[in-house]
Amino acid sequence: MKSKLLLFLLLTIGGVTTSLSQSVDGYTFHETSNGVSLYYKQSEYGVTFRAINKRDEYVYVKVYNVVSSWSNGKTRRKDVNIGFVGVGKASNGGGLNTDDYSKIKKWSFDSWKWSEDPL
Repeated sequence: MKSKLLLFLLLTIGGVTTSLSQSVDGYTFHETSNGVSLYYKQSEYGVTFRAINKRDEYVYVKVYNVVSSWSNGKTRRKDVNIGFVGVGKASNGGGLNTDDYSKIKKWSFDSWKWSEDPL
């Protein structure tokens, strides 16, 4: 009886942890490619990308040529490396505005890619 209760608790906690780790609340869906999905979330001060890996192997994800314009008149261009995303897990990347308190006006990106090898 105790072992059944312990097993139930472990499975429940594991399920909750998995579902929370893949949460996309507040994110906008962009695209899915062979089991890897890309989402984004814009705030006043930048954009955060979130990759979710539903493949049977870990992957690496990168977003290319993210261009953003800011309230201080600056334009920034960079690649956003989300990096390692475990099997059945999610990882974030972003950090577009790191030098002052400017607000993002608009942004875009050219493409994104996932690979089983580091990008």
